[in-house]
Amino acid sequence: MRFISRMSLVLPMAIHGMSTIEGASAACTDGLVNVVFNGPQNSSQFPQKFSKMPGASNWLTFKFGTEPKQIPMMGDNKEAVKKAIDVVNGPNPPEYLLTFNEPDHDYVTQKVRLTPHDASVLIKPLLESPGKHTKFIAPVPAAQMSSWLDEFYDECQCKDFFAIYNVHIYRGNVEDAKAEINTFHDKFNDKPLWITEIGPGNRTTACPNPPPWDKTTKFMQDIYAWGQSKEWIHKIFWNTGNQITSHVDNNVCNSYLLDGNNVPTPLLDPFNHLTCA
Repeated sequence: MRFISRMSLVLPMAIHGMSTIEGASAACTDGLVNVVFNGPQNSSQFPQKFSKMPGASNWLTFKFGTEPKQIPMMGDNKEAVKKAIDVVNGPNPPEYLLTFNEPDHDYVTQKVRLTPHDASVLIKPLLESPGKHTKFIAPVPAAQMSSWLDEFYDECQCKDFFAIYNVHIYRGNVEDAKAEINTFHDKFNDKPLWITEIGPGNRTTACPNPPPWDKTTKFMQDIYAWGQSKEWIHKIFWNTGNQITSHVDNNVCNSYLLDGNNVPTPLLDPFNHLTCA
């Protein structure tokens, strides 16, 4: 199991002889705590923003990149696939590569961006030239329990190519979030899982002003503690590291670690000191 229990240390006591006391606090498993940055505005600043988050192991954003600690994400066109192939076969291949991000939904047009068939055709060159070092993360639909993944795997016959599944979860309370994650894992349980976006949001509810920082902090602490207890959850990416100022996104308007002026919110310190206990 990934859960790390608290330790008990036995120390000599001058009067009472030997006494057991609680020692070091539990700590999150290395690699579990990560963060998402939303762009493309100010994307060049993401490495500097990440430097304010020593509690995180890695970060991602919605464009390809190989900055330190960044996990690159492949785009959904031929040029993006070619770039990914060049990098994974190059002199410094990444350890991981995220593939298609929410191909089943375009938030501008409200249409499917990439059908399972088109995705299977588009990814074929990568399947044929994957390099020898990189582990590939499966596509992540916006609606994780839709038929998109099943149809994609049927089309490409490439389920075994991917090392890890991933999901995006936005629910207003931890119990609903855990239920959605468990439902996905009940169906797709032959690989580890990354939660590559999570926050206490919901597109059907309005954003409170000011954000309920105490409630969001509790959600964050609880979801990481629960994730720590599941050996099949390997990474959780908190969304978001930076406030989205170009538009309102109800999913992450309660959960940004840095505001639009790069000032820490009340969430940053608890994020950097998560114990997963």
